[in-house]
Amino acid sequence: MLNVLSPRAKLFIFAIVLLLLSPIIVFMLPFTISQTFYFNKDNIVLITPTYNFIMLFLAIALIILTLVILGFKRNKYTYLITLLVIVSSLVLGYFSVLSYTAIQNTQIVFKDFHHQTTHEWQDIKEVIYEYEIGTVGTYYFQTKNNEKFVIEENGQFCPEGKSAIYNVANDNGASFIEREKVK
Repeated sequence: MLNVLSPRAKLFIFAIVLLLLSPIIVFMLPFTISQTFYFNKDNIVLITPTYNFIMLFLAIALIILTLVILGFKRNKYTYLITLLVIVSSLVLGYFSVLSYTAIQNTQIVFKDFHHQTTHEWQDIKEVIYEYEIGTVGTYYFQTKNNEKFVIEENGQFCPEGKSAIYNVANDNGASFIEREKVK
């Protein structure tokens, strides 16, 4: 009997293990899911939004907090709260892998949870690439009906990305302007 872990110890150990594994899960899961399930050979760039990582972090933090609370006190109310928090964490975790932005050869796709916006390259009037030396750049797109949207560069842009965007914009009659940011 002395060699058996108590339920309290098991919950704390599971919380600590999840805490130690959470950075790997948070940084790898949304990126891996988007690169696996949303891969398309037409993608020039596939971007996983930052809020995907934040939502997954919150989902895991809620689970860890729930495990710690269960380690201290277990009764019917904490079990009910645990069930609700675990279900909401799973839903939040699910939503953390649904969003992406894809710049493709034929269109630009913004996918957010349950809504998808697509801009065809023929509808793009102008692309402005602003950069600051030593930092990442920002793409400003303007459609022919004066709708504007912005895509910021990040580590998911390959070195050939800017060149490919330039070529696709020129092939579809959109002007491409590259300029340094004015401070």
